Amino acid sequence: MTRFLLPLVAIALFMSFFRLGSVTLFDVDEAVFSEATKEMVESGDWITPTYNGENRYDKPILFYWLMAVSYKAFGINEFSARFPSALSGFLLCLALFFFVRHFHDKERAFYAALPLALSLYFLVYSHAAVTDMALALFITLSLFSFFLSLELRGGAGRYIYGLYIFSALAFLTKGLIGILFPFGIAVFYLLSTEGFKGMKRVFSVTGILLFLLLSAPWYIAQMGINGNEFIQQFFIKHHFKRYTGVISGHKGPLYYYIPVLIIGLLPWVAFLPGGIREALKDCNKLRVTGNRSTEKNSSLITGNSSLNFFAFIWFAFVFVFFSLSTTKLPNYILPAVPAASILISSGMAARDRWRKYANAVIAVIMIAVGVAFLISEKYLVKFGISDTGWILPVSLAAFAVALICLYAARTEKTVYGLTSAMMVTFLLLLSVKALPLANRQLQGTLHKYSLFARERLDKEEKIIVYGINHPSIVFYSDRRIVRVGNREELMPLFARGRRLLLIAKAKEITGLTQLGFHLLEEDGRYAILERQ
Repeated sequence: MTRFLLPLVAIALFMSFFRLGSVTLFDVDEAVFSEATKEMVESGDWITPTYNGENRYDKPILFYWLMAVSYKAFGINEFSARFPSALSGFLLCLALFFFVRHFHDKERAFYAALPLALSLYFLVYSHAAVTDMALALFITLSLFSFFLSLELRGGAGRYIYGLYIFSALAFLTKGLIGILFPFGIAVFYLLSTEGFKGMKRVFSVTGILLFLLLSAPWYIAQMGINGNEFIQQFFIKHHFKRYTGVISGHKGPLYYYIPVLIIGLLPWVAFLPGGIREALKDCNKLRVTGNRSTEKNSSLITGNSSLNFFAFIWFAFVFVFFSLSTTKLPNYILPAVPAASILISSGMAARDRWRKYANAVIAVIMIAVGVAFLISEKYLVKFGISDTGWILPVSLAAFAVALICLYAARTEKTVYGLTSAMMVTFLLLLSVKALPLANRQLQGTLHKYSLFARERLDKEEKIIVYGINHPSIVFYSDRRIVRVGNREELMPLFARGRRLLLIAKAKEITGLTQLGFHLLEEDGRYAILERQ
């Protein structure tokens, strides 16, 4: 097993933790989670998260606790804020390997975990101080537990509790979705394979008690402390309204997640249709319990077909659910990625024309990616970005993947090792060159102004942010902010007779100087001004 496990451990560790704290926090989500956790550690209130001194009900408590433990261990910094996500990503890769190993050989298990570890999705969300990778881990472990409770003879007593335990952790990480996905997918799978008589397999009184024991105390405490405000903000606004309406302008068409998945799982996504095809072929084999072992002491059932179909149900459930949601973001679909990886490994293992077609599709897509990067250079220069020396190596890496896959399509050989090596190169170039550049472009000025405000203002003084929402200012300045959206909201602050430091978009400079503000610095996008 070490032939496959050790390389996977090395790849997953490296891709999870490489340059984890090398760039500043991105707005909005990374910075607001990091700041809220900092306030939790400083205040000692481990029940109600706050941001800028105000209660924050967007997400449950578990991820804040994980970040707080990381802060205690490594200090309050970017590495600590992202550590829970990086660790979750690494554990997710290992869990995927060992789970698939139950039903397939070691090589197939390796190629189930590899597309996850060597994907843009993994690079981004294992390096982001947000809940999504931890949520994906807990939902995945809950579904693995459920499936093992069905497929391992005598395993129900041992594994069905995992469905409830990890679902409780998911519920504490991102709310109701942590219940809906594990139990919704489990029920839908049982209905598809065993009909209504299979429903009893998913329910456990002991499991329900374990779920409540883990998840209920915090929710009860929150409702006791904050009452209706918590219910309205947490459940109504950030669950039901987020699904049925548009929150923060994040909307998209019905097909939104198709290009998102293609980009996020390049190049491996080309094998996904073949994996789905294999799962649908297996569907007719999975009626009632005909393919499950009846031997009392058997530890492993069936064949591998049930795993493919289970992964398909899992993937389709999440994909359809969020495609129908009004509010859409790329990270929402992350809980479906482990299932997609299992299906991709099935497509990679298939020895038919579909694998040949997949390699050809990868070649075409990666050529397009390489050309897109080459073309992007002139546009980056127009935006004032002169550091474009990284573009050619990234494009060459994309072209190399395309050539390897063209060779594989022509010869019908497997060249996954070479493809993986070039994907490591491609992703590392993005991490080392493109990510810092994007960070400087998006966050550099705000980080600079925040540090200036930290030096300029006393601890009790606040920064005015005019018409912008950038929590990184609060995190890096270590000062509270006053958010104003127009002149009418700004004018009352003049009466206090204090020095005012303000950060705004550069287009607001003229109007603000007319109100007595003095421009300290601007970079074309943002400006920092002062009024004595």
